[in-house]
Amino acid sequence: MSLHKSKGLTAQMVVVAGCVEGLIPSGIKEDDPEQLRKVEEFRRLLYVAITRTKNILILSGAIQFARSDALQMGAQFTGKGNTVRTIASRFIGELGASAPPPIDGRDFLVEEA
Repeated sequence: MSLHKSKGLTAQMVVVAGCVEGLIPSGIKEDDPEQLRKVEEFRRLLYVAITRTKNILILSGAIQFARSDALQMGAQFTGKGNTVRTIASRFIGELGASAPPPIDGRDFLVEEA
């Protein structure tokens, strides 16, 4: 389901995929003052999504993409090759000191097995 549809619902586990700058928030051009409103709306939507869980919350994002895929999706990235490193969503850094440390997906799968 989309971030927009999560309001008022709860679930045992919530997964928010795509926590990459350019995807969450998406379509933001920093030089436009109207964009600040859009950033605040995305921040609110993410807050609603992460507060829907009763038990497990997973915020997921890819560390790298093929350059062509990153460009097509609008993801922000660094690097000059065919594979580029993504930039984590600004909202991840805003979660605060009480947020648990990130876990690499490969390590997460080992822990859960």
